[in-house]
Amino acid sequence: MAPTASFWDAGEFIAVAHGLQVNHPPGAPFYSLLGRLFSMFMPTSYVAVSINFISALSSALTVMLLYLISVRLVREWKGAPEDMISIDKIGMYGGSLLGALTFAVTDTFWFNAVEAEVYAISLFFTAMVVWLALVWAENHDAPHNERWLILISYLFGLALGVHLLNLLALFFVALIIYFKKKEFDWVSFSLMAGLASVSFLLIYPFTLQSIPSIMESITKASYGLIGPMSFIVMVLLAITWGLYYTHKNNHRMANIMILCYTMILIGYSSYALIFIRSSADPPIDENDPETVESFIDYLERKQYGDTPLLTGYTYDNSKGNINREDESFFPRRYSTAPRHIRQYSQYSSDLDFFLDYQLKHMYWRYFAWNFIGRDADIQDAGWQAGFVDTEHEDNPAHNSYYYIPFLLGLFGMLFHFQNDWKRALSVFALFAFTGLAIIVFLNQTPMQPRERDYAYVGSFFAFSIWIGMGGMGLIELIKEYLNSNKIAAYGTIGTLLLAAPVLVGVQNFHDHDRSERYVAPDYAYNLLQSAAPNAILFTNGDNDTFPLWYLQEVEGVRTDVRIVCLSLLNTDWYIKQLRDQWSHESAPLPISLSDDEIEQMTQNYNLHEPDTISIPVNKDLLRSAFSGDNKYKEKIGVKPDTSLEIYSKGVDYNIPVDSLDNEVSWYYKGRSLGKGRDGKQRHYTQVQDEVILDILKTNRWLRPVYFANTVSRQSQLNLQPYFRFEGKAYRVVPDRHQGDRYGWINPQIHAKRLKKFRFRQWNNPDTYLDENIRRMLSNYQVSITELANKYKELGKPDSARYWLKWGQERIPFLKASSGLYPLVMYAYNYADVGGTTEALKLAEKAEKKAIKMLEENMVKFTNLRQEIDQLNQETEEARKNANMSKQQQLRGRIQNVMQRRQTISRNLSRSRDFLVIIQRIYYITGNDEKATALYETVNNLSGGQLPFPDSKEASKSKIKQYGL
Repeated sequence: MAPTASFWDAGEFIAVAHGLQVNHPPGAPFYSLLGRLFSMFMPTSYVAVSINFISALSSALTVMLLYLISVRLVREWKGAPEDMISIDKIGMYGGSLLGALTFAVTDTFWFNAVEAEVYAISLFFTAMVVWLALVWAENHDAPHNERWLILISYLFGLALGVHLLNLLALFFVALIIYFKKKEFDWVSFSLMAGLASVSFLLIYPFTLQSIPSIMESITKASYGLIGPMSFIVMVLLAITWGLYYTHKNNHRMANIMILCYTMILIGYSSYALIFIRSSADPPIDENDPETVESFIDYLERKQYGDTPLLTGYTYDNSKGNINREDESFFPRRYSTAPRHIRQYSQYSSDLDFFLDYQLKHMYWRYFAWNFIGRDADIQDAGWQAGFVDTEHEDNPAHNSYYYIPFLLGLFGMLFHFQNDWKRALSVFALFAFTGLAIIVFLNQTPMQPRERDYAYVGSFFAFSIWIGMGGMGLIELIKEYLNSNKIAAYGTIGTLLLAAPVLVGVQNFHDHDRSERYVAPDYAYNLLQSAAPNAILFTNGDNDTFPLWYLQEVEGVRTDVRIVCLSLLNTDWYIKQLRDQWSHESAPLPISLSDDEIEQMTQNYNLHEPDTISIPVNKDLLRSAFSGDNKYKEKIGVKPDTSLEIYSKGVDYNIPVDSLDNEVSWYYKGRSLGKGRDGKQRHYTQVQDEVILDILKTNRWLRPVYFANTVSRQSQLNLQPYFRFEGKAYRVVPDRHQGDRYGWINPQIHAKRLKKFRFRQWNNPDTYLDENIRRMLSNYQVSITELANKYKELGKPDSARYWLKWGQERIPFLKASSGLYPLVMYAYNYADVGGTTEALKLAEKAEKKAIKMLEENMVKFTNLRQEIDQLNQETEEARKNANMSKQQQLRGRIQNVMQRRQTISRNLSRSRDFLVIIQRIYYITGNDEKATALYETVNNLSGGQLPFPDSKEASKSKIKQYGL
């Protein structure tokens, strides 16, 4: 289990639960309440562990329930255990154990089980509901058997406060009830399906979203006479009357239905937490849902926009864009983002996109990860079984299961349908609704920023039931063909336990072990330590914001720094919070925009005319502000009598005020919007860009302003000449330099920031660091090479070598890392300052990776050339046949292939450039033979197509072109 916060949502969930704050829509209030109960008596250093433990505990209970569910499913057709013969008991208990233990170590379930996320406890609720439905099935004729159904309803209500996935188990429950009460016929089955669907819609969206909307409408219609509290009282009175009336008049079914709905509402009442806590204006208050209107927007996820399901506008292949004239049925390609449009063009239809991307890539691939094998932990990695070699053999998440769990589950499904098709159909409904139905509902766009397998864990849970059934089916074969031989039965179960849970567990252990991973809070700590006191720090999105929230809200680290998440800065509520509210020791931000201006800005598209932006620097104001604590407080809008230690002195720039520029002036193009009808290039700005500019102007250079080095270049507004690189962030300083993409460096300040950093277990070879973390480590390595470069420029090679060694000791170059830039530059810097031994060691390591990269891309380039020739032939045939539709489709495919070829060409150039630098390292360190051999290798691999230096002089000349 993770000892502290992890990346992505875990940091937010821990911070929100511990402080009972408001997380992202549609919220998880019951999870927050549980998290608060688990953490409220814990010392600060154990808060994250205690909330992570919720996932570990609920996952362990889920495995137990999966075992019990499997046992009860077998009893449905085998009868009570006391009436079974020994071989049947071995099959039932052994098979159930096999399925439960295999699921325990599957990729997705294990990933969810060891960090603070809602999916583990949501699946626990699902398992509870499934188990309780089977308990009811065994007692459906007993007096008061309805209590099980009422308890299930309550669990559905509670689960609404965790995640909506649990609600999909309703169809499993409906089938279990139907087959116990009715004999199958199509009329009654259709009626049951309709009632189940109505029940689902009654809970979601009616109860979760529509009731608050109705409450708001009644409040408006009554001009405030019937307020929210009055409406709630009216609903409670209506339910109370319904319960009383149906009980008194002996309307048994109606009474049970109202009771069940009452229990759902009681569980749903956890959402009152969102409303109550938002009214207290906590530091994390996403969407600010403290009014009925904003609470409805919060529940409806208005922040994320609308996703069409059954009808809507979709991509038209003949037009090459979204068709706004006609709505289509089952729209799958609806996004207007240019990068998504480019991806849509390679699919022939919405159905093609659904089957190939949404179903195959975003579900089947994950299913295969869990039951066949996973190729790697890199984004969009495929699956493999272990029978063929792949390019990711060295990846720590290269796990092979040899199809064993998959084949067991497939056999178990057939065995289950053969022996008890009714319950098998119920399990299939659970499997399909928590898999296929989610795919349809999510309607995901291409190029997802992270893997989404966690959303389908309920489907993998259902399939694991069949893995257990598969074990039992094999025992049935022993019973039939080996005369119920117990030794053979026990041997088979033992072999299956080794072949499935033990094999899968051993394969998955290293890349699921979080026990030594402290990277996320250390990353946040280092970023906060990079900022001067009272700073404003712009971050990119979830992954570099949530760990910071955790560190500030739970551990109380650097609460003077105001975190500004740029992805949220496009929303009106967030801008207003930053403008109006304190956050711990951080004063409201200098934002001059009024409420009307903010609302207008966030609702309209902001076209931008490229121009020079100038912001004056009032040096007299700065001298006065930096002269003393009261002056500084007054200038930044804090009352002088505020006894906050962080404002004990002005926060200057570590350089004399007189040496600052008189104004900050730079040319800002904006973001590209493509060409207009007049053929001219158009540009626009996002809301976040406008707010950043307003803060820079209104701040008057008083409070330190930083961009985290994870912020995209587009969001940096072309401010790089004014960036001073400090640790892990760029400070905007009114002192223009000839800065490159990393700004400019004051080595004393940069080194001072780095010395404050912490790197717990980063260099431990047993600590698993996933692709996201490995990519983040390369940012640190670049930061250190930039410092070494600066010392090299200043003629201090000893200092450069010191920092290179300092970084290498703390941040290792991992075998699985795909990024070559930091490795090559590290080696080159070592060579340039006399670190011959270290340079050669790193260069040889980089050479192997660069050669492999060159080989792979040469193969891809050759294949694409053949594919383009084939498509051109098909296009010519379509032209001859006057098949316009076919021509348009082929043009889209050709365009996509050409874009892929451009990418591969860039990769070829990059691999060549890396090898040129490596060759130069060999020349610098006196290894001329290696340099010559490298030339010959590259020439052979590329067939002479890639120009490469063939001598020491040519190498030196090429390196000068690179600016090294």
